[in-house]
Order: sequence, then C-alpha cells, then structure tokens
Amino acid sequence: MSFQWHKECAKKWDSMSSNWQANSQEMWETGSRKTILTALTGLVTKGPILDAGCGDGYGSRKLAEMGYPVVGVDLSEEMILSAQGKLSPQLDLSFIQGDILNLPYPKESFQGIMAVNIIEWTQSPQQTLETFRTLLKPDGVLALGVLGPTAAPRQHSYARLHGQDVVCNTMMPWECERLLDETSLTILHQEGVYKRGVTEEMTNTLSRELCQSLSFLWMFYISPIQK
Repeated sequence: MSFQWHKECAKKWDSMSSNWQANSQEMWETGSRKTILTALTGLVTKGPILDAGCGDGYGSRKLAEMGYPVVGVDLSEEMILSAQGKLSPQLDLSFIQGDILNLPYPKESFQGIMAVNIIEWTQSPQQTLETFRTLLKPDGVLALGVLGPTAAPRQHSYARLHGQDVVCNTMMPWECERLLDETSLTILHQEGVYKRGVTEEMTNTLSRELCQSLSFLWMFYISPIQK
C-alpha cells in the first residue's frame, strides 16, 4: 500500500502528544514561543484568529484570554482531546480535529492565522501557504514559524536520507521566504529565536542570512499582497 502522509502524520503527532503537553507551557511562557503572541497581537487588533496546528491549545487559550475569538485546529486526535478538556465557557475559543488543507471555512474568514512549525509537517508546504492566503482577510496577518538549522526537531526528516518515507518537510528559512514570494504573500517583519549562547550583541552584527543560519526558530509575519 502506498504511503499515506495524512494518516502517518496524525499517528506521529498522537505519539508525541504527551511529551508536547509536558513542555507546551514552558515553550509559550519562557521558551521559543514566548515572543510570538506579543508580535502577532501588535499587528492584529481583532479576530477571529485561526491557530493552525494548535497542539494542546496552550497558545490558543492565551490568545483567547487576551480577548480574541480563536479557533484551534490540529491533525492529532490526542492533541485536540487535551485542548478540549481545558475549555472555559468564558472564552470565545473552540477546537476541531482536521486537516488544515480541508477546513470548513469560506474564503477570508480570519483576521489572523498562527502557524508555528506547521508547514513542514504538510505534504505540500506551498499548497498550505496558498490555503492560508485564501483564508486570510485582505488586511489579515499570518504568523508563520519554521524550524531553523539548529533545531533538534529537524531530526524527524532525517530518515529520508536512507530512502525512507517521512512526514516532515524540513526547510531552511530562506526556502520559506522564497515560497512566500511565490505565493503572493508579503513579509511585514521577520525575526529569529536562538538557543542559549547566542546573544543579541552577536546577532546585531550579522546579516539576516547568518542570523537565519544560527536560528532555532525563524518567525515571519506576513500579509496578502494586494492586487
């Protein structure tokens, strides 16, 4: 039987769900994702916001607690069950299990989309970006994060070098930047997240390309190009 990317990716994230949940609070509060919500909400003053690949919903809940209506979607049933188990009736927040390429929303449904370390886990990153562009309102903002060269999770794509099927399309930040240009998305701002030992004094002296080469995570904040 041929390799079924969607099915295998769901299984992979179901198997990683417990470890993810054990670390999500640290990631969002003090780790690699701590600056994302501040940057996104500085560009998006109203909702609704789609959290694509929401995991256990920690980031979604933080956005909802800031007053935004939020929909979180994830391919993993285990992740969504965890997210739904922490819902609060005081928040305008919901979670659905689904494929981000086949969501039940019309065009221009969202003022903002948050997609951190997501497009690498899709069979066609370019098609995923096209979907995000379609779902965004014309003045909307996409917060897109891709793993940098120093990120350990890139190991999930290593087996491809042995000719094995994998469900992780790791890419360099410059490759993602090229995809964005090809998908008629314009970059408003971009910045890196680094491992301990890389200081602001160091990165301030380097070109963007060298900063990207040192990054653990590279964040793009993007809007559709007006035609």
